[in-house]
Amino acid sequence: MQPHSNMAKGLLTWFFLLVALCGCTTSTTAFSTVSAPEKPTQWLKIRRGGNNKGIVSTAARSQSTTTTSLNSSLLGAVDTFYKTMPLASAFVTCGFKASLADFFAQKRAAREEIEGNDDYNVENDSIILDGIEETPFEKRRNFAFLLYGGLYQGMAQQVIYNEIFPVLFGQGQDAETVLSKVLCDSIFVTPFMCLPVAYVVKSVIFQYSLVEAFSRYKDDVLKNGLLVKYWSLWVPVQCLTFGVVPVHLRIAFVAFVSFFWLIIFSSIAAKGQKERDEELCSLEDGVTCHIDG
Repeated sequence: MQPHSNMAKGLLTWFFLLVALCGCTTSTTAFSTVSAPEKPTQWLKIRRGGNNKGIVSTAARSQSTTTTSLNSSLLGAVDTFYKTMPLASAFVTCGFKASLADFFAQKRAAREEIEGNDDYNVENDSIILDGIEETPFEKRRNFAFLLYGGLYQGMAQQVIYNEIFPVLFGQGQDAETVLSKVLCDSIFVTPFMCLPVAYVVKSVIFQYSLVEAFSRYKDDVLKNGLLVKYWSLWVPVQCLTFGVVPVHLRIAFVAFVSFFWLIIFSSIAAKGQKERDEELCSLEDGVTCHIDG
């Protein structure tokens, strides 16, 4: 019995030794796995010039998201300004627009006059711009357009288009409602309020009578086609204003279009004034006197 007993003890001893060795091997493998995590290895590859496309793409998306967020915030602030402060936004937008439009009209008229007459005599206070002599910038005329743009085209039209017209014709955007508003604006508001106000404001700035102001308005309508030019532009534009554009953005849309209209309007008014000056102030030696307004 003893030989068998000794053999059994020997087998048990070898069994426990094998189990101990396997346990040590497993422990070593476990420790080696923990000592080499995936993230540090990935960043190490990136630092050594590995494939950075994923990281760059993520950074680009993050930057794009930030830019989009800033743009959305800015547009949201502008939209809120037009919704919560309609009169103030109308005055600022239309006043600045009218002043800028008259500035361009004056510059264009001065250049055309000089190019058409090489012997044009420039006054002592003229300015030099890009080597071209130009007549002085008329600040009072520009201020008149600023007031006209801010007070009438901005604040008054905000009340007319967005408060009075909805009461008279409704708030719908169907063809009948839109056509009613456009006809009322073209036939009544424009000839009896919109355009005459511009001449009245100018008369106040240049200090001449209301009779003279309305006389100038009549001349520009009959001789220079003021109303025809107005209708040819604004009838289709107002169809969009009342039929498509959101209520709180109507004045901003009108301001955008009227920037180009005011360049035309300013040129027509200046042309009429030049004709009156030539009729009233032409001297025997052919020199034309230039009067403000």
